[in-house]
Amino acid sequence: MPAKSDFTTDQWQAIRNAPQLVALATAAAGNSGLFGSISEGMATASSIAEAVRGDQPLLREVFDKDEMRAAQEQIRGMLKSVTDKSSLNSVLQRAAADAVRTALAALAAKGTKSESDAFQSFLSGVADKVANASKEGGFLGFGGERISEGEREFIARLKSMLGGTAA
Repeated sequence: MPAKSDFTTDQWQAIRNAPQLVALATAAAGNSGLFGSISEGMATASSIAEAVRGDQPLLREVFDKDEMRAAQEQIRGMLKSVTDKSSLNSVLQRAAADAVRTALAALAAKGTKSESDAFQSFLSGVADKVANASKEGGFLGFGGERISEGEREFIARLKSMLGGTAA
């Protein structure tokens, strides 16, 4: 059972940051406005709470209070360097993809298949939950679509990286 100490600093940061980057990239792809963003944040928090109560020690370690704070600080620092706000969506998607690739490679090298599968399933589940948290393109909850085209495209790329096997 791998733990933080089994990974290099870069590998651990990728494992630790990937879930939050996936959630942010999915939310940014949808452009759901204030109330949608609140719902998407709640969906992310719900996924994290499930992982903390779950049976995967690696996910519990990833969502340790200090690890979450470190991930948020690192991601916030990365986002501060974005000067062209219109590129924020592509920056988040690229950062999420990079973190997912690095995390999966590290888990393949140092973890078991079941741990890697659980991590992949978690990432896929976070993206799905965030995308389904609110309608996109409506007005005050009326009209719009459950999952926007941007979210569908990002989730398709994510699941392709995950080998198409994630839930």
